[in-house]
Amino acid sequence: MKEAGIIAGIAGLDAATKYLAAKKLPLGSKKEIVKNRLYLRHIKNEGMAYNLGEEHPKGVLAAGAVLLGCGFFRLFRMKKERDPAAFWMAVLLGGALGNFLERLCFGRVTDFLYVKIKKAPIFNGADVAVLIGALGVLGISTAKKDNLS
Repeated sequence: MKEAGIIAGIAGLDAATKYLAAKKLPLGSKKEIVKNRLYLRHIKNEGMAYNLGEEHPKGVLAAGAVLLGCGFFRLFRMKKERDPAAFWMAVLLGGALGNFLERLCFGRVTDFLYVKIKKAPIFNGADVAVLIGALGVLGISTAKKDNLS
């Protein structure tokens, strides 16, 4: 199943980038990459975006487990139905698994990417995969609905 490779590859790449960020950037540090736009900024996040839920880390972990389970179940159904959105669901699940495993092992997630936009959170590669995967699934699902109308 190629989707398993996609999931494992994204989760592995995420773990590698978080390891490098933690190794090369002192906690709390900030390094400009693109003048006044893109920064590397190393933080540990016990919650979700904007530290939402950080006062309930076990709840965040439990919610993540439930959502991952639902996501894997949905991917299985997509594969069975030969849904073209299965690729994007695998991208989403690779990112979700990357963050979940780090949270499970360490109780928090390493975030290190910051785009200077009003109220933007600091994020990581797994977050990017979740966003891109969700947009892909949504785009294909919307296109399928439009074709049925």
